[in-house]
Amino acid sequence: MSGLNFLAVRARTWRAAQVLKRVSVFARRRLTAADVWVQDHHVGVGATVVVFLCTAVGLLLRFRMDQVLELARQFAPVCTIVSFAIGAIFSWIKWVRKRRKVRLATTGVARP
Repeated sequence: MSGLNFLAVRARTWRAAQVLKRVSVFARRRLTAADVWVQDHHVGVGATVVVFLCTAVGLLLRFRMDQVLELARQFAPVCTIVSFAIGAIFSWIKWVRKRRKVRLATTGVARP
């Protein structure tokens, strides 16, 4: 009886491991495809992120100006926070462009 239970547990464990392996392969392929897409469309993605950030900051200042100014007086100037965020976005774009250049150089694809 215990041998049957052991075999059943072993079979379920093996099936679960196979499902996990398929899911990890699927996720890795999707992430690689998304990474390549972002590398190929880095200008549009960067512009979209900057527009989204500016819109969010504008809405925040429009509806919560007093609260933002009070927090800015307590912690740091709002312009510094925004400049750090924009600097991070531009650093990310530079990093993605470098990775794209390396990927295109290794695959031998002609650069558009």
